[in-house]
Amino acid sequence: MALSRQGRRLTGPVPNWAGGLGAFILFAYITAFAVHTGSVTKPVDVTYDIGVQGLADVEFTSPDGRLHRTRTATMSTSFAFHRGEKASITATGVGGVLVTCRLRLAGDTVAEFTGQNTACGGRVGDPATYLPPPITGSVNAPAQVGDLMELPRYSGKSSPVTGRLTDHAAGISYARLGGGWGAKDQLSHMYDSTLTLRQESRPERGWFALYGSARMNPELLYRYTGDNRLFQAALAQQDAYTWTYSDHTTYRDIVSQPLTIDHRKAWVITRQETFGPNASTSIRADLRTVVLIDTGLERPAYLFVSMPDPAHDYLPDLNRLISSIRVL
Repeated sequence: MALSRQGRRLTGPVPNWAGGLGAFILFAYITAFAVHTGSVTKPVDVTYDIGVQGLADVEFTSPDGRLHRTRTATMSTSFAFHRGEKASITATGVGGVLVTCRLRLAGDTVAEFTGQNTACGGRVGDPATYLPPPITGSVNAPAQVGDLMELPRYSGKSSPVTGRLTDHAAGISYARLGGGWGAKDQLSHMYDSTLTLRQESRPERGWFALYGSARMNPELLYRYTGDNRLFQAALAQQDAYTWTYSDHTTYRDIVSQPLTIDHRKAWVITRQETFGPNASTSIRADLRTVVLIDTGLERPAYLFVSMPDPAHDYLPDLNRLISSIRVL
């Protein structure tokens, strides 16, 4: 059937300008689609890593923006993120133990941090947002099962013994030292909330060495199991006293060995911490010693000794304190 004059007008030749516009639109659409499916939204393999000698409470985001929570001893999980999407992970060591979080993109570490509370994250494809930056240089070196590093017999003269300190809550007693040591003062101290008894160096020295005692943190009792329970518990309690003053704080354990304290099994770990130039502290190094003692009760007792670098002339006191411990 023949078309009417109006129908012929509607189906007649397409003007040149309209054909060109259509071709431009089609080209733009194809180009946009290629970009969209190419470099802009090509998925990137994002991996969250958690390392902890104990347990950590972990929160991390998935590409759909959901927040996931878990308690774990170790973790390595991967997602396919697109560029511009935010990836983040936070972790808290249970009982104050140290935990390391790590963010990896396509296998490369872009953010890393170690502490009792850690966080790593950034927007995929935007390096300026990756925080904290990866750890470089020296790495932390905690004691491992099987390591036997003996406690030195420090040379020099130790402080005089002026009596005994009895910690009924912990179930142990030990020497009260004179000389550069004074009674517990009224200054606020970061260990106040954990130690049930303590003695500090005299304030006029301008810095604080400290020793004290307590029972093991009940949140750490999950470490006090198995054949290596004394080592594991001492390491966990040591972690709880490791403070990361800056991203450049590093540590290594220089003593790890079993002891016999008043006919009871014990374990000693000494950790040497080094603080970088940006650390929010006036000291640059600290030796922290934990002696964990099986007193026969559910929660073992421990003696803690902190010796910042200006106090290293008092290191012989560490030997004297350990040899003086008695179980009540």
